[in-house]
Amino acid sequence: MNTHTLKFSLPRRLLATAFVLLIAAAVLALPWLPAVMDRDDFYGLRVDLPAEPLPGPGGEPLTTPEGSLDVVFFGFQHCNSVCPARMLNLMTLHRRLSSAPVRFVFVSLDPERDSGESLENAMATMGPTFLAVRPETGQQARQLASRYHDYSSRNGMGDGYDIEHSGHLHVVSSRGRRELLYTSRELDLDRVVADLRQLLSSVPAGTSEIALNDH
Repeated sequence: MNTHTLKFSLPRRLLATAFVLLIAAAVLALPWLPAVMDRDDFYGLRVDLPAEPLPGPGGEPLTTPEGSLDVVFFGFQHCNSVCPARMLNLMTLHRRLSSAPVRFVFVSLDPERDSGESLENAMATMGPTFLAVRPETGQQARQLASRYHDYSSRNGMGDGYDIEHSGHLHVVSSRGRRELLYTSRELDLDRVVADLRQLLSSVPAGTSEIALNDH
């Protein structure tokens, strides 16, 4: 090998080696990318996505009050898998944040069986900051869930059908945006509370009285 060949082949080998190491490092880093890319060190997945308006009383769109947050959950009353644990989580969050401007919005995926009266009674037993949204049909409910990137599917025939669903929690601000997403079914509620307080602390001064020290 002459000196000219050595002069040019060595850098190429070094570049190839560096490229392989870079790819390997990127692959190893993949599981950590969501945490690294998360803004402000939130426990939940920090997002900035449009929040599809939910149907409120009288057909008017439900809006998140200025300076507050809505925690939105898609479920149904006959659910015996995801929903009981999720609702228990929401009740705990309600108790921990009782003085903060946070609402908990239950969107029925099963309006054919979840009557307006039963939903209203259920929300009343959970706390004053709980409210229910009941789309007109199951199909509309599932379409609404899909716009929040929630999976839902009706399985079975007759009255004994079941609904599979992802059971995510969506935190919506008064900007009309989804700010945080929780996909795990095993939540660290201390960290969720910290997330919500952190979001509330970013509300401009004077828009709302916010209690951030509830325990």
